[in-house]
Formats: sequence, C-alpha cells, structure tokens
Amino acid sequence: MNTDLLNLLKRCDTPTICNAIEVVQGKRGFAAFTHGTVLASAPEAGAMVGHAVTAKIAGVTPPEEDDATIRARRMEYYRRMAEAPKP
Repeated sequence: MNTDLLNLLKRCDTPTICNAIEVVQGKRGFAAFTHGTVLASAPEAGAMVGHAVTAKIAGVTPPEEDDATIRARRMEYYRRMAEAPKP
C-alpha cells in the first residue's frame, strides 16, 4: 500500500470504506454491519489504518496429542501468521 492511499484511508470512517467496498463488489446490502452504537474510546488519537491476518481454528474439543506436538503445531501457526503477505 502506498503512502497516498494510506493517508486517504485515514481520512475516511469505517462505514464509508465498507460502503465503497460493497459498491465495487456489487453486493449492496444491510447484513454485514454493526447494529449497535460504536463509540471511540480515544477519539483524540485519530484514525488507525492497518490490516489483519485471520485464521480459522477449532477450539471445541481439546487436543489429544502430546505436549510437544501441540506446541509444534502452535508455533507453526504463529510462524505462518507472521509470514503472511503484507499490504
């Protein structure tokens, strides 16, 4: 992401960005938004722009493997998250 785009995003609120994305995707609707009132905990801090790396993990049942296997899998998860492509 270049600096000009980053600075533009800092001047826009989240609903405006979400609306623009929906328009571009052709998916205008009223399902993917926050229904409650959102309050800024520190409005004087200004806008924050970034990216998120997400993953889907299962946590319903505890793992049955030994501690070393669980730790190795967890560390692999952290490594992959850290190495994910950046904007």
